[in-house]
Amino acid sequence: MKILSIVGRFNKHSGIPRYVTELAERFVKDHETHLLTTDYDYEVPNITVHKKPVIKRPYWLRILSNAYYNTKYAKNIKRELDIDVVSSNGAESLLCDVVTMHSCHKAWNKHYRSIDIFRNARGAIDPLNRVVLTVERHVLERGSKKIISVSEGVKREILKNYNVPDEKITVIPNGVDLEEFSPDPQKRIEIRNQYNIDENDIVLLFTGYEFRRKGLEYIIKALPDIGKSVKLFAVGRSNPKPFRKLANKLGVSDDIIFTGFVLEINNYYAASDIFVFPTAYEPFGLVITEAMATGIPAITSSLAGASELITNGYDGLLLSDPENGNDIAEKINMLIEDEHLRKQMGKNARKTAENYSWDEIARRTMEVYEEVQEHR
Repeated sequence: MKILSIVGRFNKHSGIPRYVTELAERFVKDHETHLLTTDYDYEVPNITVHKKPVIKRPYWLRILSNAYYNTKYAKNIKRELDIDVVSSNGAESLLCDVVTMHSCHKAWNKHYRSIDIFRNARGAIDPLNRVVLTVERHVLERGSKKIISVSEGVKREILKNYNVPDEKITVIPNGVDLEEFSPDPQKRIEIRNQYNIDENDIVLLFTGYEFRRKGLEYIIKALPDIGKSVKLFAVGRSNPKPFRKLANKLGVSDDIIFTGFVLEINNYYAASDIFVFPTAYEPFGLVITEAMATGIPAITSSLAGASELITNGYDGLLLSDPENGNDIAEKINMLIEDEHLRKQMGKNARKTAENYSWDEIARRTMEVYEEVQEHR
């Protein structure tokens, strides 16, 4: 099969680029694989890279030009090279055979605008928002033959917001690298030594680009109610200042380590005991399955797409209200006080994650491609 994958950036540093990169590494073994992108900074042997231009500013024009050039280039590449399946990711191209939806922008827009009146007014006039919604509607309703959704939640959002038949959508979750994310006693010691953390101390981990949306505030508010002294790694590029201020106000600033962005996040999972992620909105959440694969229990919001893979109380703990600091503290305390439960839940989490290797996700994705190819 000849495959053309479309993505803005090609790397392993963030969610969607990593998804495309992981699948490409597997597809090239048995298929002629092409990539249409703007930024290519991760080498995959035997993949053919096609670069296209994009207008960078303003951002709304970047999105519009990206969709225009992707559509134009994809049409030409498909015709000239007799491509069997063109695969896009979200609002990348107006025309494709398969579109993978890592989120539903219209649903996120409704959530974002419901927070306060100012965001509601801004969203109504924001050209970026209008461009993304226009491209998203076209690709979902007319520009694609099949839709892959990364969670049941995203599928429900698509069905609710667009005129798309149920049978057009196949749910395939994101995968996880079971070798990169695995228990590593040596890395556990190294990271803990780096921050002067004792082996027997309990370490909580939170990681995410958007600290506010992903719920760091609610973890900090829960810290005063945790019965035992803990350390919290807060990993990510977000501005830590408002969260430092909150921690100082609550008297827990010494319990939090703001690391900034770290390249090898797997080492921080290995150094931790409990992953806490009370996100307010998360179409999937690769960080959840990465924590599970590392063998640590995740306390996360039932609003996260990856929570669909968790059996509450068996391989993780789910929060019905991510803003409830008392519930967060209660669940953390339960895992701190019962070491056997914490370790068993971590082992169960690893077993669950093993069902979602990238090899398995690539296999299921290829089944969708083959279905499309049969109906060319």
